[in-house]
Amino acid sequence: MNAERGTKAASPTPKKPQSKTERANLYILAHPSGATELDILRNAGLSSGRNYFTDLEREFGFKFMREKITNSDGIGGHLKYSYSSLDIAETILKAINKSRINRKLAEFTPEQKAELLKPIKHLLGN
Repeated sequence: MNAERGTKAASPTPKKPQSKTERANLYILAHPSGATELDILRNAGLSSGRNYFTDLEREFGFKFMREKITNSDGIGGHLKYSYSSLDIAETILKAINKSRINRKLAEFTPEQKAELLKPIKHLLGN
């Protein structure tokens, strides 16, 4: 509360709205065999795909596998991020549910969770 005016100070706004982070994380969860920042940009309807992978790594303490892909013009490249662990998939799912709770939405049902985990289970042969 601002002592001079008797009003509450505005809290800082997050860099990325929760709904955008949630969409990016859903895309990452659905593509355990690999996704790039450009994939997120194109397929999750976001204007940028930057930092979603590293944000998850920092917050939850795991590492994505990284594959350097050379650009078609031969100049530079980009990274493809992947994971092959059910634990990582479940952690990403927890992050998505945390976002949903913060936005006052219901968590995914057990049936929805099972559906969202199908890609990693298929990759693992389960």
